[in-house]
Amino acid sequence: MLIEHALDVALPAMTTPGPRSGEPADSRSAEPRPLEPGPPELGAYAATRCPRRTHNDFDKTIPRLIGQVEVSPEVQGRIDAGIEFEATIRALLRDALGGDCIDFSGIDFSVLNVSDANLSASEFQASALIAATDEAMTAGVSAILGGQLPTDLVGGRRGRPDVLLRMNSAPGQPAMYVPVDIKSHKVLPDARGSSPAAVLSRIGAPSFDDRYPDVDLTGRRQERDALQLAHYWRMLEACGRAPDIAPVAGIIGTDLLDGGPVILWHDLDRAIYKTFSRSNDDGHTLRSAMQRYDHEFTFRSEIATVARSRTGSSSDPLPLVEPVRIRECNDCPWFDVCMAHLGDDDASARIGRLSAREWLALAGLGYQTYEQVASLDLDVIEGRSADDEVGETSSATAALLSEYLPEVAHIQNAQRRLRDAVRAAQMVSDGTHLRRLTEGPVNLPRADIEIDFDIENDRDARVYLWGILVTDHSTGDSHFEHTTSWDELDAVSESVLARTFWDRLREIVDGAHREGKSVLIYHYSTPEPSNLQRISQAGLVRGLPEPDDVDSLIEETFIDMYPIVRANYFGRDGLGLKVVATRGAGFAWRDEDPGGLQSITWLEQVRSGEADLKQRLLEYNEDDVRATAALRDWMAPRSWMAPRS
Repeated sequence: MLIEHALDVALPAMTTPGPRSGEPADSRSAEPRPLEPGPPELGAYAATRCPRRTHNDFDKTIPRLIGQVEVSPEVQGRIDAGIEFEATIRALLRDALGGDCIDFSGIDFSVLNVSDANLSASEFQASALIAATDEAMTAGVSAILGGQLPTDLVGGRRGRPDVLLRMNSAPGQPAMYVPVDIKSHKVLPDARGSSPAAVLSRIGAPSFDDRYPDVDLTGRRQERDALQLAHYWRMLEACGRAPDIAPVAGIIGTDLLDGGPVILWHDLDRAIYKTFSRSNDDGHTLRSAMQRYDHEFTFRSEIATVARSRTGSSSDPLPLVEPVRIRECNDCPWFDVCMAHLGDDDASARIGRLSAREWLALAGLGYQTYEQVASLDLDVIEGRSADDEVGETSSATAALLSEYLPEVAHIQNAQRRLRDAVRAAQMVSDGTHLRRLTEGPVNLPRADIEIDFDIENDRDARVYLWGILVTDHSTGDSHFEHTTSWDELDAVSESVLARTFWDRLREIVDGAHREGKSVLIYHYSTPEPSNLQRISQAGLVRGLPEPDDVDSLIEETFIDMYPIVRANYFGRDGLGLKVVATRGAGFAWRDEDPGGLQSITWLEQVRSGEADLKQRLLEYNEDDVRATAALRDWMAPRSWMAPRS
């Protein structure tokens, strides 16, 4: 009845004129706009996104994006995972709260099908959802899932928090709400810090008053989440639904505590985020999420206002920001537009690596092209140049550092990051992709029997494939084998599979020792040993190894090749296995577009009945372990036979 009533009241509320002409392609206005243009309406991600993206969204002189922008399989995989995770969390909340929870996420408002010349279909549906959400808040529902807040026409904000949780309010007083968002990534820091900034509560009792101990929240990902929550808080203030307390909001991520998800509560007024400050001697100061949000949102509102005023005439105001290539660009629908604007010689476009702040600081000092950046003296940057050997290039580099470093003092390891950017620029100039940083043999231990080890995870991060390449150099035999389950896994079935793999791995290792042969197990980065440790520590099935046994085998026989590669090589495009094995060892994967997220999509298709993809997944894993072996033979031929230290 609540939903039906909300839909009934949605209709008379929609009496204002329709959208202004020239609205940006991705604008999703929550309700009709007034005749006179107000501030540009920005969504919850605006304050955390590239400012140039905001400009492109509103500048009518830039060709509009037509139709659906294609995304890579990896990006689509993340999107699909996010949708699935949100659905899982919503179901948990519905189960926990019962009838005191309303979920709008599955409601199709298009069934209203009301014809209004002033409204597009999407605008009408958004208005209906806003009305339904408002009705739910008026009724005092404890949790509202998938609702939409009224557009803040004065502040220029629109947004749709995943969850609105009611806070305790005095009898007879209107219900007040705090926003909670759902993220399909970890939201807790990897290590607990000594500077507490937030608290946790159980998802089955989603109350700010039912809390776990404090945790540290100073990481970059936590900051992005907090700024999005600050946006929703400002919207709740604008519609009179924010409680009279210091701003607080929650995030539900993939982290598990006590066997279940938790809500991570952000104190949005606590000054914990390091930002640039010209007035402080150390070049930075600490600001709260609300302060950071207000600053960033205001800036983007100004950007959008200027962009919206441009018509293509000679009197147009100049954009407030120019494009800069950053990591976010890879998933941006305006990527091609910005890259065409930058040109082929732009340092950020060709190199990446640095933040917008760093690239803009370099450009402001006259280093905008990759050739200009490549001209800098690495010895000076690394502090290796002697005073009596300072030449013109060295002097120019020293002068740059004296002005550049104060501009990026709030960025951790800024000088090292600059060094890597210069090195990458030099490699772009000379056409190389990998550069050796050391001389002489690479200290990489070899053995009589070498086992290359790689795992594959499903979308729930459960290991469904344990793959190894076993090479006996005394006999010349080398073969791939795997322990695999194509079925949906839970914690118990994953543990059963891991036990089978562990038994086989121990059989090979113990057999080698009985024959008097040395044996080492190679992997690239940490997922392989960490998943063995995780499953062993859980101890869900009989026969799993004791955690001490796993730790002993890792300590005695496991070799992580990634830190060895990192200590000896620099990669223009990073040091991922596929980059190094391809560019260095000349290894070629059988699949044209191998990737972990792509393999997850294949697995889901297998689980849906497409058995032909099983072989593709096995070949993908086999190629990974063979690439590790090829990389080792390239880096450290067996003739060197470096002993294990």
